[in-house]
Amino acid sequence: MSASTPAILICGHGSRNPDAAPEFFRLVEKIRQRRPGQMITGAFLEFNQPTIEDALQDIYDQGERNIIAQPLTLYAADHSHRDIPDILNRFQQKHPDMTLRYGAALGLCPPVIDAAVHVVTPFLQEDCEILVVGRGSPDRRVADQTINLCQKLHQRLPAHHIRYCYAGHSLPMLVPALEQAARSHYRAAVILPFLLFPGRLLEEIYHAVDGVAAQYPAVHFHKAPPLGPQNSIADAALVRIDALS
Repeated sequence: MSASTPAILICGHGSRNPDAAPEFFRLVEKIRQRRPGQMITGAFLEFNQPTIEDALQDIYDQGERNIIAQPLTLYAADHSHRDIPDILNRFQQKHPDMTLRYGAALGLCPPVIDAAVHVVTPFLQEDCEILVVGRGSPDRRVADQTINLCQKLHQRLPAHHIRYCYAGHSLPMLVPALEQAARSHYRAAVILPFLLFPGRLLEEIYHAVDGVAAQYPAVHFHKAPPLGPQNSIADAALVRIDALS
């Protein structure tokens, strides 16, 4: 590898869900396939191995001194704003001979919107609405990302009614929003969790959907998968990485 070509560390959060880490590594492999010959690896903030610090040390021990750390997060929240940068800063202080740059959260760059459209499209029918479920946060900048996603989906899916809610911390809350969907004139609702991988929050969202669906059997609730290891999410990560190159 050229000395000017950075090694790339994809930083995930990690999850106790056994399905999450394999999906994360499938996505890392998609990114690697797009950049043959470049060192690309993945690591986790917590719950899974390797840790971010261990992966950084491994890259450093292989002689790399130019590294881009890219968070694989949709939201610019505490993990991407504080926790991961703290780890990177501590490592940089121990290894002052290296260049370590940090990418932005994926956010709502065009490939992320492509991924959201892709996962809901198989469930769409004429008489249905889409309910986007955001993570929710006391930080309005994070919560507003869900609203902005709805606006962008309206541009791509103009024939469908699209609403938003949150799985916690913000209004409107998930269960009342599901009940409102059940009482609307639509005969079906597509639930879009704005998440990347399986985990506790996805399980909670699906459990809430199942509970409301049982109360309103005449309405069809379709649970879209998380955005996951799609080609367009790999593209989104490279958009952020290339912004630093």
